[in-house]
Amino acid sequence: MAHTKREAVSGTLVNLSMLLYMTWLLLPAVQTTLRAVTGVLAVGLFGVGAMLAGGTLGGRIRWLAPRALLCVLLPVALFFLLERGGGNLPAYLVQQGMFWFPLLWCAFARKAGDARHYRLVLPLLLALVVITTLTTTGWLVQGLLRGDKVYAYARSLGSGAAGNEAYLKELMGRNIGGYDFVYMTVLALPVTFYLAGQARGWKRFAFVALYSLQLGMIALSQYTYAIIFALGVTAVELFAALLRRVFRRVSVQASLLWSLPVVAVVWLLRLPLIRWAGGLMAGIGFQNAQYSLAQLLNLLTGTVVDAGSRLATYTLPLQGIAASPVIGSLAGGQRYLGMHSDLLDLLSGLGILGTLIFALCAYGIGRGSALGARRLPAAPHLVLQALLLLACLALGTVFYSREIPLLVCLTYALLLREPQAAQA
Repeated sequence: MAHTKREAVSGTLVNLSMLLYMTWLLLPAVQTTLRAVTGVLAVGLFGVGAMLAGGTLGGRIRWLAPRALLCVLLPVALFFLLERGGGNLPAYLVQQGMFWFPLLWCAFARKAGDARHYRLVLPLLLALVVITTLTTTGWLVQGLLRGDKVYAYARSLGSGAAGNEAYLKELMGRNIGGYDFVYMTVLALPVTFYLAGQARGWKRFAFVALYSLQLGMIALSQYTYAIIFALGVTAVELFAALLRRVFRRVSVQASLLWSLPVVAVVWLLRLPLIRWAGGLMAGIGFQNAQYSLAQLLNLLTGTVVDAGSRLATYTLPLQGIAASPVIGSLAGGQRYLGMHSDLLDLLSGLGILGTLIFALCAYGIGRGSALGARRLPAAPHLVLQALLLLACLALGTVFYSREIPLLVCLTYALLLREPQAAQA
């Protein structure tokens, strides 16, 4: 009886930890009011719940301790080797501990196989995403209507400039999602598309409406690469869906692969398409997007890129990769870090070998959480999501974006939970 009661308490605490974490992270207004201590509390609830789970105490410690250690060692490696964290190790450890938390949570929940861990996670996740997408879109539309230019609130939230704290807090108080939420939304698009295709009736309408709303918010955010990724994944998904409608026997995987020739055509037409898009952005007042597209055009045509453009920062880690591709430039005592690409900086600083070790450590935290994902009906869409994640790692700073691992990890956890529930 005592054992059963302890496991019930464990399941409740593990469940509450994720519900609290999602609410704190996905509602900027809550996050700026309750501060980081709420996220730390969520992680603490999980730790207590995990230690109360079934099995022997030694077994629980042997499972949790190595993973918890990796959640500390990976931020330390990023801090000292790749200069992440702005020189503040304690704050960075807290932030990064919460970055890796969803992966740890999903691995534990999958191992335990306890339905109590998943209670209300899916409906709350959908509700929080919808709320913040609506509020962000609403404020961005308001900015669009205020004068001759777009007030890019979401872009302002991506700025870490000193002296800007009060303004950023004001924006978060309005529940406006920033850089992290925008790119999380990009990674959500293949899953939303899949859910819309699986649903029927009013549920399909709701998911189609959510997908449209997500596209609108990404466009209004003026994050240029997010817009490009979103349009690309939408074109691929729609083309594949059209193929499946015309040729009934074509699988989802095959239809997505058949979109590759379309991608190739777009690549061949990249220069006129970028010129057209740049003109369109300038015409509707999206000056930030127009500038980024102009710099991308300069890069592709061999013209000089502005020193202040993000594209210019990618050249430095590329030099490091060329100098020492296997063991990294740090082995030679030099740092070729652009600070705007996690993947390029990893490859530049640590080389292919160090990057593989880093990836294996990340795998060690979540080992077992995605077991069986290849057999899911959503598997082709998850591959598309993985490609988007790789693109975000190459062109952005994912390791600062806690929303991204939350979305990716819970996608696998909830999709893999459905077959288990059906068998129960």
